Amino acid sequence: MVEDALKTLRAPHPAPAAPGVAADLVLRVGRGMTSQIKSAWDKARVSGTFHDMYQAEEAAVMETVAELCADVSRPLIITAKNTERLCDLLREARANGKRIITLVSDLTADARDCFVGIDNRGAGQTAAFLIGRTLGDRPTSAAVVVGDIAFRCHEDREIGFRTGLRAHFPRVVLSGEARGEDNPATTREAVLRLLREQPALGAIYNVGAGNMGLVEAIREAGREQDMLVVCHEANRITGPLLRDGRIDFAIAADPALQLQDALRVAAAGKQESLRDSHLQDFAVFTRFNLPAYSHIG
Repeated sequence: MVEDALKTLRAPHPAPAAPGVAADLVLRVGRGMTSQIKSAWDKARVSGTFHDMYQAEEAAVMETVAELCADVSRPLIITAKNTERLCDLLREARANGKRIITLVSDLTADARDCFVGIDNRGAGQTAAFLIGRTLGDRPTSAAVVVGDIAFRCHEDREIGFRTGLRAHFPRVVLSGEARGEDNPATTREAVLRLLREQPALGAIYNVGAGNMGLVEAIREAGREQDMLVVCHEANRITGPLLRDGRIDFAIAADPALQLQDALRVAAAGKQESLRDSHLQDFAVFTRFNLPAYSHIG
């Protein structure tokens, strides 16, 4: 195991995507990650368009994607909800020769060529481990905050979390769920309702964005001192919340590295055989080890 680890450390880091890669990006994620990916996109000098679809309705996403799919020569990198209408559109585009790469959140397998992101079920299991080990061997309850399970990353994280608790921490009962749509105001209201309904909650795991609303709800409910909070992403929003102790753990990977990998897939020749997925390493961050990329954007 030690020799394997040394080989990994000695292995060269992947080279950044070559400037001038031709691709378009449709991105529907939270504000913090959007800033990080936009910064990396600008530095990569991509020949293509960046579409910030924060909080966009499905109709707007569909309209944008349909326009981009009219040009099958340019790859499309996309983060969006896994809806049947969208997948049908992307299947047709793929059949016409367009390359589709999903970033951060996956879609149905036959609607894309490759997925670039983290192992989201593994991330959910990591959250279960953090909560189970931190709370100790005593009966307690936890809740999950979901943006929208139409996002495959949210669905997979929740599945991993439930599986991890059931398999390794049966005394931690998952007793509540709130839906925040990755929106701070919606998340705040949903978590306040959750805390009124479940006043004995010991931990909350947020699988998506809207973390500012989450911590505001916890503060308003008077639970800042005794609520364990696990979230995703290390960015300009979650970083200060970690430093202030309002979030305990953040599970994250560098968005710039994920985009670089997606651009490399986009630039690969038509004759190259693509892997089904490129999984990125992720880490657990606290107030004591925030990564440099958390300050970007």
